[in-house]
Amino acid sequence: MAGSDGSVYSFGAVLSDGDLSTDHLNKPIVGISLQSNGLGYWLVASDGGVFSFGDAGFHGSTGG
Repeated sequence: MAGSDGSVYSFGAVLSDGDLSTDHLNKPIVGISLQSNGLGYWLVASDGGVFSFGDAGFHGSTGG
């Protein structure tokens, strides 16, 4: 689960690979997507910004 400020909350066996809670964001986070192998995730901001964590690769962004 992700908060609009970029915080990531882990539950059960799912671990957090980091978050953006201490960073300044231009727009709020509106989505999170888990990588299929469970080893990373992407956070998506309302302006199209994409932020990758863990093994999730960065493939571009339209934010900022």
